[in-house]
Amino acid sequence: MSSKTIHYINVNHKQFDDSLVRQSDLDDDRFVYSKCPVFKHKSSRTFVGISPIDFKLQVMKSPDGITTIRSTNQAILEGDDKHINSPRPVIQLKFPRFVFWTHEDDIWFDFTDHPMTSLVNNFIAVGGWFNLSNWSRGSSLGLTIVNPSKPVIIKKGDPLFRMSFHSSNPDDVINLSQEKDPNKIDHIWNEYDRWRKDDLKIFDTHSTKELWKSKLFSKTNTTSKCPFSFLFK
Repeated sequence: MSSKTIHYINVNHKQFDDSLVRQSDLDDDRFVYSKCPVFKHKSSRTFVGISPIDFKLQVMKSPDGITTIRSTNQAILEGDDKHINSPRPVIQLKFPRFVFWTHEDDIWFDFTDHPMTSLVNNFIAVGGWFNLSNWSRGSSLGLTIVNPSKPVIIKKGDPLFRMSFHSSNPDDVINLSQEKDPNKIDHIWNEYDRWRKDDLKIFDTHSTKELWKSKLFSKTNTTSKCPFSFLFK
């Protein structure tokens, strides 16, 4: 067993206090299962994204079938007609928003929904996973609305999603290290954004899509690790 470090920034540091909390710090020890070693092992390696604000959105459909989204803050919504007009509307939020990277080998990033949001908030987070050691990237909240006839209501402090980081040894301890220097945060985000846009320019070819897949789902390629190494020189 060893300790693995995942670095990250809060992209919205000038607007929101986006936060990640280890799930074990939120567990209610009055539940009997909270003492179970199987539960504790997973809980201590899982992190929960917490809403920094109160927020509400509502799907509106006009008589001629046009779907629009109204919210308490339109500036933090992202989406397009294809997603909004899915079998259930899918909306992207600009909060919480992080960028993650690591110097460790073969660390997998696993983004999942939080079970309470479908009951309390009327949405389910869109999940996914990939090899973070090969593919440093940002995360944001894509949500599928459970009942489009009802609003999505989020309160400050509500859990929004869960994420875990997996190494080749399930007993490894995962530590998150947040960069809080505002100048470094802006520098990292600018570098990441430039790097991401450069990749998107060539994404449409079949060969490039296959290259992306090999990065996302293969073992660590040591020649392509960590685009933010300049921070630690």
